[in-house]
Amino acid sequence: MGRSPAIAAPIAGLSVALMGLTVVGLVVAGAWWGGVEPPGPWQEALAITGSAWVMSHGVPIRFLGVDYSLIPWGLVAIPVLLAHQSGRWLVGVVRPTRLRTLIVSWAITALVGAALVAAVSIVADIPEVQTSARKGAAMALVVGVVGVGTGLWRSSDLLRKAGGRVPVVFRVMLRASFVGFMALTGFAVVVLTVAAVASFGEITSVMTALEPTVFDAVVLLVISIGYLPTLIGWSMGYLVGAGVSLGPDVLISPFVAVVPATPLPTFPPLAALPQASGPASWALPALIVLAGTLVGLSISRWAAREGPLIRVSIALIAAVMAAVWVFAFLWISSGSLGAGQLSAIGPDAGLGALLAGTGLLIGALPTSVLRAQRRQQRHPKRRLRRLRVVDSGEADTREEDERDGVVVGSTGTPA
Repeated sequence: MGRSPAIAAPIAGLSVALMGLTVVGLVVAGAWWGGVEPPGPWQEALAITGSAWVMSHGVPIRFLGVDYSLIPWGLVAIPVLLAHQSGRWLVGVVRPTRLRTLIVSWAITALVGAALVAAVSIVADIPEVQTSARKGAAMALVVGVVGVGTGLWRSSDLLRKAGGRVPVVFRVMLRASFVGFMALTGFAVVVLTVAAVASFGEITSVMTALEPTVFDAVVLLVISIGYLPTLIGWSMGYLVGAGVSLGPDVLISPFVAVVPATPLPTFPPLAALPQASGPASWALPALIVLAGTLVGLSISRWAAREGPLIRVSIALIAAVMAAVWVFAFLWISSGSLGAGQLSAIGPDAGLGALLAGTGLLIGALPTSVLRAQRRQQRHPKRRLRRLRVVDSGEADTREEDERDGVVVGSTGTPA
């Protein structure tokens, strides 16, 4: 009976919830009993622990009557990693031999996790701290599907075999779009690092002014790491030229010379926001074109034996898909960090996606053709191979052959 998904999957979902509550509870306990402020009743600490755990699934929180919808997405890594491990554990316990059994285990684990998050949201609801049970269930379901799915993908070949039936041309588009998005993310990390190094003195001053205890410093570090993906989203908005708005009247942009003084929460990472832009900021859009160039080069490698029109079409769709990823990333990097001026802050997702897509297209379209032509000129005797749907067994063999430098023709024999 222990190998049945009806038993193993709920145990996996329950274990993820208990481990997540334990991790969040340790952080809350350190701030509650080790901070500067005198601790309150333990019942309130439990309620805050539950609400903080629900928030770690990407759920907005209302604290003391103020909505905070700017999510520390780095904290979502906790339930995702736990769900990933539960997916791997499920494969070892259930040992599925059919895709249906694997999907049933996957669905039950995610649904149990979502139900537990909704229940904790309802139980932990107090006037000081509140979360939405409906949003908690929805976000926990997404987190569970992603986390458990990655664990199942890594530990079982059933999903990989099913993925082998996806048309190759679609996989090339998807991989190329992620190349563009990850290139932009990498450039955004570089811009954020430069800003943090340049503002290190201001960040240290803010940290010193808070006079935190050891436990408070640990909590600040955890929250800062949690907001790191959000700050990377702000950096990407700045990089593509959409900027970051701090309310309706303040915009931080590479094309705005001086940013007016704006009251911000006493939070050390916010001291890294630039107060002015220099001439070098006008060169940032070139990085978008460079990311597009990488998209085109990847397509020329993965579809080198296709015609120029097909490669250009793939590059066009991949750039649009990458712009969609940029839109989603900038959108989740926006929200509220308080009342008044800070009720709506973050990058403009629509404008950022439009600018990113334009720059990616400029870089991707020519390089998706040129490098492939040069490659064909160096190897004129290679037989053209079209992108097509392959069965699951052939997909794994083809990938191994391509890594070894062997070109497989349509008949399955080395060309």
